[in-house]
Amino acid sequence: MAGPAHPHAMAPPKPARTRAAPPQTPSSWWSSSRMRTYLLFDATGIIYFLIAFLAIRMIRALADGPIAWQQAMRSLENPIYIAFHVLCLVSVIFVAVRFFRLFPKAQPPNLPVPPGPVIHATLYVVWIGITIGLSAILAGAIL
Repeated sequence: MAGPAHPHAMAPPKPARTRAAPPQTPSSWWSSSRMRTYLLFDATGIIYFLIAFLAIRMIRALADGPIAWQQAMRSLENPIYIAFHVLCLVSVIFVAVRFFRLFPKAQPPNLPVPPGPVIHATLYVVWIGITIGLSAILAGAIL
């Protein structure tokens, strides 16, 4: 078992000429656009957490039978639920666009990577195609 470290073990070997200032957050920290973007990105996690509870509620209503399912479906016609679903859609789009901007930067450096605009266009085309396909399936036009 090791004993406690000496209190000056991490001290520099000789005193520095000037003392370092204590860490401080910049005065523009909260008003910075990067900080707002990070906070918005983090807030989408709360929205996903809430939509998961709604999904669990809907699954339970489905398990309770057709009457409970119809009541749950009617409750989703409430304007508050509609606004919440619009907020969920905006959150998903925000995270997807942010991911698409990050995707070219995250590629391995030793592989040939197409230019960023080509990757962005490909990702958006695939995303729109999948959205249209799933919408057609859910609308009953396909399958």
